[in-house]
Amino acid sequence: MLRRKKILSQAPAVRAKLKVALYVGAASVSGLLVLLLIVFNISKREISKAAFSGIQTINAEAFQSADSVFRGSTNMPIAGLMVNVMGGNSAVKLNSLTFSLNGSSKPYFKNIENIKIWYTGSTKSFSTTTLVYGNISPGDNQMRVDVNRSIPQGISYFWITADVKPDAIGGNVVDAEISSITVDGKNLLTLISAFPGNKTIRNNKVMYSQRSGNFTDVAAWNSSRDGKGQAAVAFPASNTCYFIQKGNELRLNSDSEIPFVSIEQGGKLIAEKEYHLNELCVNNGGIMQAAEAADGHAVINLLNLNDGSDYIHSSSGEFAAQGATISPSSTVTFMNYSAATFHKSFTWGNVSFDARESSDAEIGEAFKNVKGNFEIRNTGAGSLYTEGVHIMSVKGNFVMTGGSFEGVREVNSKLVMNVGGSFMINGGVFKDVQNNTTASARTTLNLFGDVSFTGGKVLLNNAGDDGSFINLMGLENPRIRWTQSENAQVELCNISVKPEKEVFLKGNKLGDISEGRMMTVERNGKVWCAVFPVTGKGKFQLSEYATLCIGDPKGITSEANEGNIRTAERQFSSGANYIYYMSTTPQETGRFNTFPKDGTIRNLTIKKENSTQSVILSSDFFVTDQVKISMGELDKGNFKLLLSDVSEKNK
Repeated sequence: MLRRKKILSQAPAVRAKLKVALYVGAASVSGLLVLLLIVFNISKREISKAAFSGIQTINAEAFQSADSVFRGSTNMPIAGLMVNVMGGNSAVKLNSLTFSLNGSSKPYFKNIENIKIWYTGSTKSFSTTTLVYGNISPGDNQMRVDVNRSIPQGISYFWITADVKPDAIGGNVVDAEISSITVDGKNLLTLISAFPGNKTIRNNKVMYSQRSGNFTDVAAWNSSRDGKGQAAVAFPASNTCYFIQKGNELRLNSDSEIPFVSIEQGGKLIAEKEYHLNELCVNNGGIMQAAEAADGHAVINLLNLNDGSDYIHSSSGEFAAQGATISPSSTVTFMNYSAATFHKSFTWGNVSFDARESSDAEIGEAFKNVKGNFEIRNTGAGSLYTEGVHIMSVKGNFVMTGGSFEGVREVNSKLVMNVGGSFMINGGVFKDVQNNTTASARTTLNLFGDVSFTGGKVLLNNAGDDGSFINLMGLENPRIRWTQSENAQVELCNISVKPEKEVFLKGNKLGDISEGRMMTVERNGKVWCAVFPVTGKGKFQLSEYATLCIGDPKGITSEANEGNIRTAERQFSSGANYIYYMSTTPQETGRFNTFPKDGTIRNLTIKKENSTQSVILSSDFFVTDQVKISMGELDKGNFKLLLSDVSEKNK
């Protein structure tokens, strides 16, 4: 390999300032791109991809779940519709959708009525917040419904629901097929018009609540929603589903086995002391509260929490003694609990701890999979913790505003916590390990979203040996913010900025990285420091091909307690990239050593906010790749800037 080295002129007339203009080339268009719409119809699978103005495309597909439904249910989701608007920068109008009840048992009108269309925005969970169209009678043919709703860029969701008649035929099925949509006047076939599966109608009897009060009071129930049907005679009646209607709050204090209970939107059931429910379904907007009960006398054999439902656990007893199906956007709030509460593992929706009088509880076995948010508000006089080896995965946010979480207890315990959303400590105490005498114990936090420490205590240096770890990772959300306030007491463990991850510092700083711990910016990782420092008695390591973006007026140094990196040890790679930005002028590069080749860096970039702002060299630099000035000026002062130009490679 032949290299040519060139030293930029140090003559006084040239030395003062080096100005480089950035020219952005516009790609020439040599031909016309034509987007063609090709539609293939294969049984129930139909491909839909239509080109609109510019490069905008619309995709649509139907989806549904296969399960059973009680006779007498309202607003039962039959099918959902996902519409994805891609490209362009403007909203579109969904004019209409066309669907049928293909796959349902005939005659349709015998089983269902009052079909409705709902909109839930970008949320793939059903709710009755936004009604688009209502009171559609079931027809034998294709039904076209005018929606006329503007939808934004990205993914939007629509739903088709129906009411199941109280005298529907048990064993019959309900299904739907969404064949096409019209967007901005253009008709599109759906990618998937009917997902496999349907809903089976159960052969239950029905009773509807008529008022608040005692659940076992026969006067509180009627076979018709409007109270004009048959009054209840005995309680409980076999094979009967008791529907708690909107505005009714019922209290249950009986050890009688109740077959089925369905809590509808705006309804509430408070179960006290002894109760035995064979099956409980809490629907969107419904509330179930399980109050204090003696062990073994509070039983729900099968619990179903639908999207948008709320379950309040105010008992020291076990949660869901037999089994539970919990939807991603449901919420379970623990107002009370004990060591006996968390014996089984479930797939949860949103979880919240807000207990004032509870004691310690081991939660590693129960909370392996949380589809929603995990929030800790209050843990009473005790703490939440794990023992042994566990993986906790939270798809949403981890939020702590109070209480105590002690990571792991007992020797040789390991916890891996994956958080897909933001990791936010605003109060309370969060630890990696209970204390620093717990041998061979640690916590690994794999964080995919923003990090925020604005209050409370974040104590992540209790692990011995090589310590605990924070991995900032994931390509789904490549750019994240690290926000830290002086109001939070923070002791950090090892931190790794993984490849292709960009971290933007906000607040006051990133730190303190504890002694013996290291923050590493890995290959192709990037940290935008702004004017905030990385602090602590530990080490900072910038790897080869990583990028450090420097906004402090003093730049970065290897020893002085100034600039963006202020850890006790600092290692800057000679194969890394260094970007100087922000509006401060003049800004020094700072005097820092590089490894393994001292005084060498891969790329030097000046990216100020206007052309009059400058960066001043604080030492000689040898740049192996490029010097880029996108905005501002580079002042070499009395130092040399050595460039490497590879003109030929020997084969």
